[in-house]
Amino acid sequence: MNSISRAGLALFSLLCGSCGAETAFAQVRAQFAVDVLATCQKPAVKDVPIHVEGTGILSTSGSARVDVDGGSLGRTRYETKLGQTSAAAGGSASLRVTSRSSLRATRDYPNHQMIIDLQVSGKECAITVRNVLKPGKHQYAFVSGGGTAYCDKPRILRTACQAF
Repeated sequence: MNSISRAGLALFSLLCGSCGAETAFAQVRAQFAVDVLATCQKPAVKDVPIHVEGTGILSTSGSARVDVDGGSLGRTRYETKLGQTSAAAGGSASLRVTSRSSLRATRDYPNHQMIIDLQVSGKECAITVRNVLKPGKHQYAFVSGGGTAYCDKPRILRTACQAF
């Protein structure tokens, strides 16, 4: 279960699309949470619950940071500049602005992409998470420090987002 939990953490590690700089200069700040069920063939596990939460900050300079807490797995920080792709375990990650109040984070894994859209307007915040298989692929492959997990499409049970 530890390796699947790590796979789940990797799955949602870019949930607000990385953010950065001092919070005093921030344009957008948000807290998020995602609950997922994962079923994998390797390792063989069924309906493993995964809960991940964190915060993201997008500054006026275009730098971005996201801090993710995976519970017993500890905290992870991602930092980048808008429009740049950065290395991540088993793939890459990128962030782009899609409008004045929304961001798109894309986490590229070997077999699929995880796409996270975050929209913040005042104190309102909305987040959507979707996983898209690459052409010719049939399983989702999540890479983490515990290895690679080959899974069915993760079932997203709940997402929550709050601007602050």
